[in-house]
Formats: sequence, structure tokens, C-alpha cells
Amino acid sequence: MNLLEKYGLEEFKPLVDGLQKGDLRTFQDGLVKYQDRFIRQGTYLLLEKCKTVCYRNLFKRVHNILDKHQISLNLVARAFKWLGLPIDLDEVECILANLIFRGYVRGYLSHTKRVLVLSKKDPFPESAIIAK
Repeated sequence: MNLLEKYGLEEFKPLVDGLQKGDLRTFQDGLVKYQDRFIRQGTYLLLEKCKTVCYRNLFKRVHNILDKHQISLNLVARAFKWLGLPIDLDEVECILANLIFRGYVRGYLSHTKRVLVLSKKDPFPESAIIAK
């Protein structure tokens, strides 16, 4: 029995699973399914902000699968499409720019080449998530 079951917080299970795996679809489905409950609890906006961490973990999974420090934005867009959330390259670039700005991802974007260039040393710092 995990803590969520022990304390009767099963509505958070899809959110936790989505966050851990970088599975934006599971996270989003859980958020929509229990939206009314989260609004009543006053946690909806906080959980909506957690979507940023889910994006970060998705990009981290793509990085781990490809094992490259230069990742084409087309490949990232394919990951979103595979999750059933098709987005265009400009939206991918915008999400990544925000993650880089907030310190969740270390690297830079090459707009002309449509490539994310990640730092070779700790491109996805854990401390950035904990500290913010």
C-alpha cells in the first residue's frame, strides 16, 4: 500500500505517475478527470503548474532514449504526437525556452536549426525542481 492509497488520495495517482514518467497525457487526463475535486480543494492551479515538471521529465526521457546532447525539435514533437498530444515546432520551442529560462533544463535552442543543445554536465538538474 502506498501513501496515496493509505490516506485516500487516489485522485493524485495519475498525476504522480504522469510526473514520474513524463507522460503528459496521463497527467492531463488525471487533471481533467478530477478537476472539480481539485478546484474545491484549492489545489487545481498548483497542480496545473506541475505540468512544467511533467514537460521537463518528458524531455529528459527523450534525451535518455536518444542519448544525444543535440536533439532535433522534430523528434520532440514526435514524442508529443506519440502521447496523443500533437503540437507544432513553435510550441515545442516555446515550452523548451520556458524550461531553460526557469532553470529546469540546461542548454540552449538553435532556432535556425530547430535543435535543442543540452549541457553535457547535468542537463536536467534535480535541484532546480526542488528549489523552485
